[in-house]
Amino acid sequence: MKTGTKVFLIILLLIFSAVVVVGVDIYLSYRHFEERAGDFDLGSFSDIVASDNQSVVITGVITTPKLGYIPKSVRLDIIVKLGGTEYGDPLTLTINLGESQDLNIEFEFETDEIDDITNGLTVTFTVEVTGTPIYIGIPLNFLAQEFDPMVINVEN
Repeated sequence: MKTGTKVFLIILLLIFSAVVVVGVDIYLSYRHFEERAGDFDLGSFSDIVASDNQSVVITGVITTPKLGYIPKSVRLDIIVKLGGTEYGDPLTLTINLGESQDLNIEFEFETDEIDDITNGLTVTFTVEVTGTPIYIGIPLNFLAQEFDPMVINVEN
């Protein structure tokens, strides 16, 4: 065999091996997701009104299971709305799915509505989250999923 043919066969074997490894990992990830879909958990939000009555910090916890063996992550695009209009800047957060982890998400609001809160009224925020899987560093936008909106009532 010529050297060029050997190199071609080695490269072809490496590509085939990589495709098999990625295919097995995708299959295992899918199986793990089916078995552990309930392990994806967005805990209930808690809110804290700052002592200066000018800000609110809302904290939630996200728990993620391990899926497959190749490191993966998910990008969360978070939009907070107040009264149907976007409130503040959109937030982007990337979570590694290599192992289960808890992450705190904090939203800090500086708004006149804090006065309503201190006067006993309730301010309602809606949080919209879109998750985009990232596999081997490549965002899989065609698999992006919108989660049900979360409603957060902030009251004193």
